[in-house]
Amino acid sequence: MATACPKSFTSKTLDCDEEFSEYCENFTFSDTENNCFICNGYYGPSFREPVCGVCHSFVFHNEGQIEIENNHFTKFSDDEEDSGNEEMPNQQEFDDNSEVDSVNLNFNINRRLNVDPPRDVAEFVDLLSRPRHEQEQAVVKDEIVEKLPVEILLKIFSYLDDLSLWTVSEVCKKWKTILQRNTPQTFWKRYLKERFPLYQQISFVSNWMEKYCSMMSSCFCRTCLIQMANKTPIRGLMQRSYVNNLRARRLRNDIRSIAQEGSTLGIDALPLDPQETHWQASIIGPNNSPYEGGKFFLYIRFPYNYPMSPPHVRFLTKIVHPNVSRHGDVGIDIIQHNWSISITISKLLLSVQSLLTDPYSEICMEPEIGRLYEQEISKFNALARRWTWKYAMIEVLPFSSPFD
Repeated sequence: MATACPKSFTSKTLDCDEEFSEYCENFTFSDTENNCFICNGYYGPSFREPVCGVCHSFVFHNEGQIEIENNHFTKFSDDEEDSGNEEMPNQQEFDDNSEVDSVNLNFNINRRLNVDPPRDVAEFVDLLSRPRHEQEQAVVKDEIVEKLPVEILLKIFSYLDDLSLWTVSEVCKKWKTILQRNTPQTFWKRYLKERFPLYQQISFVSNWMEKYCSMMSSCFCRTCLIQMANKTPIRGLMQRSYVNNLRARRLRNDIRSIAQEGSTLGIDALPLDPQETHWQASIIGPNNSPYEGGKFFLYIRFPYNYPMSPPHVRFLTKIVHPNVSRHGDVGIDIIQHNWSISITISKLLLSVQSLLTDPYSEICMEPEIGRLYEQEISKFNALARRWTWKYAMIEVLPFSSPFD
């Protein structure tokens, strides 16, 4: 596997960026952080996410969760699939552990996130037909949170999976401190490597919870993280046998090619589920660019008719780039307009990597960033470099980045 290295960043580079330090520190996209950039808050707040839940379900739907009835499709039986859900403990187990022990609480490191079934179409249509008013939104007052006893919180936390616990740690400092004191380091280490299997431990890690939280906070979209973590199998979407065989052979060849050449090219990728639908990939920031030294994680989802149709590619790691949206979507020609079955995963990742060196600013995913790149290249480089240090060098930097 390729490893990121910030060795080429010198004090001279940092001194040049100091001129724009205030701008970089206060940079936000033009929309407010609580508004979905697609509907601008019409369907409700996005809770600091780039896209609200309603828009994400329509625009970035998870194909693996859709069932299509078609006689030409080969269906998997429910017995052969792993839903990824785990049953809640029964009442007897709960009563046996009624005495709360802050040290011996059973945080199940095998627990997986319970996935809600897809919503009914009528419910989506109803959500699209009316905006959410403020009085419909639940409000939790700070004093209610503060009054909850630690023992009760610990008992509740013991039933949550790692993604939910990470969300809990973001609520307030008190909850984060409780988790730091009562969750084992092996819990966070295991799930960090499960959620980011391409993560490499380069140096000694004294606090795996902090490392886990840093990795999660470096990602654009929590919904995409959850979809990737669920590893949803394809249900009823397998095409005719010859397409299945073509897809399987192609993906096997891609895996073999990346294993042989990926480390020298600064790319890596591997499937996350048995159907090889959900993949995680990584690219190393190219030399002589503001992204140099960073390791950027990507989420790739291959459709059931791949390679006839292109995969869906998104950046997981936050990055400032004219051709990458604030949701992580990549605007690259070979995916959206000029897809060819001859394009392998290696070629796709190398194209994304080369895009970091040579952005195409005439057609931008983020026009604001495109104008900055065209008109104030020094300021753009300083901003891109800061984000690279902050979000793409978590493997390399054991402590805070020099820009903080």
